[in-house]
Amino acid sequence: MHDASPAQPTLKRLIEAEREAREILRMAEQDAHQTLAEAREQSRGCVEAAHREADDLLRARLEEAESTAALDMKRRSDQAEAEAQEFERRAAENLAQAAMIVVDWVTR
Repeated sequence: MHDASPAQPTLKRLIEAEREAREILRMAEQDAHQTLAEAREQSRGCVEAAHREADDLLRARLEEAESTAALDMKRRSDQAEAEAQEFERRAAENLAQAAMIVVDWVTR
């Protein structure tokens, strides 16, 4: 029987190198899958945080708009009331003047 050929150790090293390369590739794929899963989870968290921030901002703007509208409504209401009081005052003044005219006319 013939002893091992001189290429056999090289062939064994190549087979071992291929096995190691496959193992490295398998581990790299696992790491890539894990990294992708973590990236997806992190992006979900970022999207949720952005949604919460947008909701908070919209809520704050809505509250600000409601407050501004309430102040404007109060101002307009106060202005309308002041105008109504001025109208009533003038009406009372005109009524008093009319009464004086009638009294003057009757007493003449």
